[in-house]
Amino acid sequence: MSVPDTFGLQLAKYTNVAASAILIYDYFVTLHSEVQWTWGRKWGIVRTAFTISRYAPFAGALMTSYSAIKTWGTQDCIPFNDAVNGIHFLGIIAAEGWLSHTMVYAFSGNKKAYLIFLLSFGLVILLGSVVLSAAPINLDIPGPVTPPCAFVGSLRISSALPYGLLMFFEIVLMSITVFLRYRHYLGSHSSALVKSIYRDGLLYMICIMMISTLNMIVTVVLPLSDTEILNTPQIVAHSVLASRILFNLQMSREKPHLLTDQSTNSVELLSRSHEFQARPGGGVTAVEPDEA
Repeated sequence: MSVPDTFGLQLAKYTNVAASAILIYDYFVTLHSEVQWTWGRKWGIVRTAFTISRYAPFAGALMTSYSAIKTWGTQDCIPFNDAVNGIHFLGIIAAEGWLSHTMVYAFSGNKKAYLIFLLSFGLVILLGSVVLSAAPINLDIPGPVTPPCAFVGSLRISSALPYGLLMFFEIVLMSITVFLRYRHYLGSHSSALVKSIYRDGLLYMICIMMISTLNMIVTVVLPLSDTEILNTPQIVAHSVLASRILFNLQMSREKPHLLTDQSTNSVELLSRSHEFQARPGGGVTAVEPDEA
């Protein structure tokens, strides 16, 4: 292996191990928020998906770091690598699933049509990504053969396509979110809850599109020894950003001024109907949410 290849391989190992360290650091930094906002709450769709997106990346990141520093020799690494890819998919699916459920379902006024469309579209994207990962199509120009079980990429274009599909999903999710946001809230005084969901959601989608774009460029353009540089950082970004969105959402939802916000319009109340119940005098009062 040449000097540039050795440097690229070492860089990929360092970035993956560093991303695992960042994930662990962020976990302990935000553990108090998790205890406050999720522990002891009723289990539901959002909390289940959050728990998976929060903890599955730990297994994926640590297994990827282990694969990066391990010398396989004559051992069969395929089952291990398949397990790592499966855990990566699981963490990303959970993060995207609860985020799309929270944002689209709420902004649409609990209309199931939007949610069904997004879930169906997401399923198509998922199946396409799984197929490309499990049975990659060789669209590449023949090049040097890499050693078996080396911590390097193999098929450039086929490996980059799942990142492209993820970007496409984020673009569609962002478009729907922006459309619903301005359709229902344009000209109205949105509460801190709505602003928090919208701001954090857009930030999440922009960050995921950026790192997915970088992953595509790295996979297609850089040498094969560099193609795993952003493997673990991708799933760490999903987990860290999704977790912080939920914590900010819970914080905004339970601020006292939300209970007396007179500018909340009917659409917003409808989108948060599971949080409110009627009280004497025609007002509303907050109740414990079913899912957190």
